[in-house]
Amino acid sequence: MGVWSLADVRKHRSAGDAWIIVDGQVYDVTQFLDDHPGGPQIISQSLDSDNVGSLMRGSDDPAAHSHSDAAFDTLEKFHIGILENSQHRSKNSEDSETKPKTGGFTVDLSKPLVSQVGHLGDAYEKWVHQPIVCKESPRFFENQILESLTRTVWWVIPLVWLPFICWLLLVSSQRGLKSQSIVSCLISGVIIWSLLEYSMHRFLFHVKTSGYWSNTFHYLLHGCHHKHPMDGYRLVFPPAATLGFLSIFWPIIASLAPREMAPTILGGGILGYVIYDVTHYFLHHGVAFDQWSRRLKRYHLNHHFKNQTVGFGITSNFWDRIFGTLP
Repeated sequence: MGVWSLADVRKHRSAGDAWIIVDGQVYDVTQFLDDHPGGPQIISQSLDSDNVGSLMRGSDDPAAHSHSDAAFDTLEKFHIGILENSQHRSKNSEDSETKPKTGGFTVDLSKPLVSQVGHLGDAYEKWVHQPIVCKESPRFFENQILESLTRTVWWVIPLVWLPFICWLLLVSSQRGLKSQSIVSCLISGVIIWSLLEYSMHRFLFHVKTSGYWSNTFHYLLHGCHHKHPMDGYRLVFPPAATLGFLSIFWPIIASLAPREMAPTILGGGILGYVIYDVTHYFLHHGVAFDQWSRRLKRYHLNHHFKNQTVGFGITSNFWDRIFGTLP
């Protein structure tokens, strides 16, 4: 590790050569720009600051995003030294005091993860919420067929489900449902999905586990997304998994709704799901283009990097407001 003067650091303030100072520590974040959850432009806009740490805590700008401890931890792999005449302690002394403990078992990130996470026991909850911020996909299974089933590119979701939704609307029409009623049922299905989205995220995806099989199931269901939030191939639900959920909800809809309405209500629910999955991918990998998208992106990233016990809505915070889980 080196000792760098302020003049040295100021020579590295471009997108292709980006050094930053955080509380007297110097980091070369050039390779991290594209992996930054908020987009590379966020860091690029901060390169002129002589202490990005204050920006990361939001202390220089009340409107700025306040970063979590996990965000500061992510910086450590890019640490290259200390600022000359810095009043802060050396990084080694801080690390020896603050290095997180995860119990007796250590997960080897170079090996398939699914068979390992169950061994963490009670330490799994802490481990899974210490995110690794990079766009590389970790390996889940040794078996290549199983591994491929866990990876889905985002555009597969609309490609698979939008034609199916159209077919469901056609079925309702053939059963005598009028156009106005089709629209009403479709909107009803989207609303039902929005509540389901919130409820599943809050009560199923964030259930606390500690046993081997419960940890493993949770990791496959949602824990992997919190551990590797920028993994673009495990951001959307594989169609096969979605079919499993449909096999549960379709009999319920068919038993409660009139025969001609049931397919369109299901179609509305699937449409809500497609909107959810595409929006979710955008929140992690898209570039915010207006105030609404910036606010929604910040809202979701706060759930990942600050407090995973609140902010369960993805497409909106409506149900968070209703049930008191706003950050």
